[in-house]
Formats: sequence, structure tokens, C-alpha cells
Amino acid sequence: MPPRQPTPDVFEAMHDLMHAYRAHMVRAMAAVHPDLTLNEVRALNFVGRHPGATQKELVTHSGADKAQVARMVGMLQDKGWLQSAPNAEDKRSRCLALSDEGQAVFKALRASRQALSASLLQNCDGDTQAQLLSLLGRLRANLDALGEPGHCGHHRPHRHATAQR
Repeated sequence: MPPRQPTPDVFEAMHDLMHAYRAHMVRAMAAVHPDLTLNEVRALNFVGRHPGATQKELVTHSGADKAQVARMVGMLQDKGWLQSAPNAEDKRSRCLALSDEGQAVFKALRASRQALSASLLQNCDGDTQAQLLSLLGRLRANLDALGEPGHCGHHRPHRHATAQR
């Protein structure tokens, strides 16, 4: 029996949901601080959830290249939201942490995200939320099993040649 074909509308609905969610989060970001960019929010969220993370870990998490992350870390430090300190385990790297002001921005962003999430899930009981999370986890596992984007089992172009960042 051939595999069942997916309904394209499911992924269109997910796409539309993510665009609407992002639009709400962009407005929330602007309410927290008008100068915030989406990439800065991602970096602040990552460092806020992983204090002491290295810049290399931020590169891995973000998918951005080292130079982009270095510039962003520098800008976040210039804004006074991020601090770095020598890594005791590897003197070549630095550990990142939020400053007091960065912590305040992180908490405000987290509160906005939690409020939006609560609004979105208000009509979903705990079982429904658990089922949704499980289904999304399965989809992510299936996507991860495909490998890197653009890689179909044959020669893959160099990342920097195809990156559209």
C-alpha cells in the first residue's frame, strides 16, 4: 500500500499560523523595546534560557554564521543587554549572560510570549495541548530525519554558496 499523501492544507494552515504568530510577536517586541530585531530576540531568549552559553553555541542554535552572530553579540553588548566573560574551560571562547537590563528585556519578552500562548490555547484542554505537542514533535522528528535542507542524498553545495540569510 503506498504511503498516504499529506493534505497540503495542513502545512498551509501551519504556515499561516506562524506568520500570524510572528506578526503578533513583532508588535509585542516593539512594545517591549522599539529597537529589537527578531534575531536579537532569538539571541536574548537563548542566552536567557542558557546563561553561560558560548557564542559558538549561539551560532549552532541560530543557524547564522559566526560573523553574523559576532556582530549581533557586539550590538547587544553595545545596547547593554548582554555581557560576556572568559570561558574557564576554553580561554579561546567567551560565556554569554544577560545584563540586568537584558534580563528585564528577556522577562518582558517571555511574558508577552506566554500571554499570547495562553490566548492561543485558551480553548484547548491539557490533553489537547499534549496531543498537539506530540504531533508537532513527530513532524519535527520526520523533518530532522530528512537531513539538512537541500540535501537529497547527493552532492550538497557549500553552505555559504546557498545561504539566503
